[in-house]
Amino acid sequence: MAKVISFVRGFRVPKQKDIDAALGTDASFSNEFKATFASLPTPTHEADWLVNYKERGQTYAEFLDDCPFLDGDDDPVRKYIYLTLLDDDDRLSVLNINHLIDYTQRFFQMEVKLLPLFTNINWNETKRSWICTTKGRNDLIRETKLRTRHDKISGHSQICVNNILTLLKRSIPTDACYLVAITLHDFYSDESDLFIAGLAEGNARVAAFSFFRYDPRLTFGSEFWYDWKIKETKSLSIPQIILLRSCRLLTHEIGHLFGIDHCIYYNCLMNGSGHLDEDFSQPLFLCPIDLRKLSQLSKSDFVQRYEQLLEFCITHQFDEEINILKKRLEILKNNQSIKKNKNSNSNESTRKTKRRKNNR
Repeated sequence: MAKVISFVRGFRVPKQKDIDAALGTDASFSNEFKATFASLPTPTHEADWLVNYKERGQTYAEFLDDCPFLDGDDDPVRKYIYLTLLDDDDRLSVLNINHLIDYTQRFFQMEVKLLPLFTNINWNETKRSWICTTKGRNDLIRETKLRTRHDKISGHSQICVNNILTLLKRSIPTDACYLVAITLHDFYSDESDLFIAGLAEGNARVAAFSFFRYDPRLTFGSEFWYDWKIKETKSLSIPQIILLRSCRLLTHEIGHLFGIDHCIYYNCLMNGSGHLDEDFSQPLFLCPIDLRKLSQLSKSDFVQRYEQLLEFCITHQFDEEINILKKRLEILKNNQSIKKNKNSNSNESTRKTKRRKNNR
């Protein structure tokens, strides 16, 4: 008999009334549209996020109260999301940064820019450590020894992501909402970490993410951080899989930077994940509650945004996502048409009433 995996003690699965309250009674989404979103998944693994962490969720109203970008005091000059590569690692050829910029721009409905390479990371065998060379103002070159852990037997190493954030803080452009660095170097933060996909400091407006463990050609052990190997594969879709996984991670974490917390109401991009399998199984898109939060941030049109995401998914053959977007777009457009006809009929009725009054 399979072992039953339960949510962490004290976590309460939201009921429908809780979900409706979190979305807000003034939301414009129809029941048909909301029905296209799956419910919060039940745990299937002891390492699942909600098996280990008690989340309380964030309602739309709480987001409005907490988000610093909605208080009217944010700097209007800071209007771009910047992405940058940490180095010119040859492995990055499998990850097209321009595709990531394109998707991030469509997702957040904000302009995304690529910051030219200003760091380079090289292995120093004598010090058994990664050394970062930074090009600063006036072309001044600076070398920084990065905190590194290295396994002699496997030869694998990890970089402490906190060191990377320190470097980014020195170089963030004045017109940046956020500066996000991308790499294929493996990251950790605490010694107890198996790995960490990335880390963000919202107040400092910087984040760094590693896509090392998103390569489908690699397998990883669940006990030791240095335990990984390359598996045989003839798949032609490796770049496609890496792009899909990278789009998911990047938009999830930038969502956090904009003040959107983990979701507990639906199966959602903003769900927490405790391990890679859970991460890879999560949807690429926001639930109605978090979609409404993003709309408030970007002032975007739901239909236009979905159309742009659909175009991207078609280009990159994200088949499951294509079907989801087509269904939701059909509903949204149909709802818009119904609303337009109602308004038209209402206006016509008002004009007829006025004509009757004038004829008296």
